[in-house]
Amino acid sequence: MYEQNCSPLPSGDCLDVFGDRLAEIEHLTHQARHAVDFSGAVQEANTATQPFFARICRRLLLPGSGLVGFEHVATLARLAEQGAGCLLCLNHQSTLDVPTLYALIEDQADLAVFHRIIWVSGRKLDEDPGVTPLLAGCFQRIVVTPKAELLALENEAERRERSRLNMRTYRVMHDLRRQGWVVALFPAGTRLRPGNDASGRAIEEIDSYLKRFDYLVLGHVDGCTLPPTRDHDLSRETPRLDRIVFTFAPVVETERWRAAAALRYPGRSQRCASAHAIMAEIAALRPENILAGTATSQA
Repeated sequence: MYEQNCSPLPSGDCLDVFGDRLAEIEHLTHQARHAVDFSGAVQEANTATQPFFARICRRLLLPGSGLVGFEHVATLARLAEQGAGCLLCLNHQSTLDVPTLYALIEDQADLAVFHRIIWVSGRKLDEDPGVTPLLAGCFQRIVVTPKAELLALENEAERRERSRLNMRTYRVMHDLRRQGWVVALFPAGTRLRPGNDASGRAIEEIDSYLKRFDYLVLGHVDGCTLPPTRDHDLSRETPRLDRIVFTFAPVVETERWRAAAALRYPGRSQRCASAHAIMAEIAALRPENILAGTATSQA
């Protein structure tokens, strides 16, 4: 699968390579540069544009791209439908992670499972110039202002307003977790940037999310089709062909996972232990680590 993508991409950034398709999306949604309504804790998905972004992501996939352990996400979705609080956590490689997952599930699995996922994302995506807000708007989202961005705001009134909206968002998320949704987030809160170790660390607030949910699935994204190079105007980043594999671990009870994390890092607070453990376990899902583990167990 995806053998047709082995031909090189045209040179240039996303707007250069996929300009015609992005123009279709802009025309379809009529919101190339829309005003952001910060009062919305939950933003509904514009499902009409999902297939268009999926086509862009699909063009970037090399043979071998696929899903490993997707049945665990399907199990998590069934638990959510039964009223359990369910959380999905993944590493964050690029702005295209979510639409790429959509494309892979559409090609290889059950897209109905994807539609049970609601993503925690930053308001930065809505504020970015260009087509980034259109991409963000494709998927059901819970919108927050990350703590680091709150602290960076110089306007005290704006900081208080964003904090108030965050509290409202957390209350909404608390309700949604019992309404059949799988809540998904990236524990690092940002895309991984080579040479920037901080971008690969989980925020300590991750434990505040974990303790509110009953079940957890960890996932690892291997590969990157839109390497992070900018902090704004993200559609000006340069796409590349790559083999993308999403690997998912089995469902675990979140309280048991947190207890194991505390034992793994004795002497550290639960917040710190959870933050360290979640990134370590996500990293352990890299395909080469799983293959090495299989080889060891068979030796």
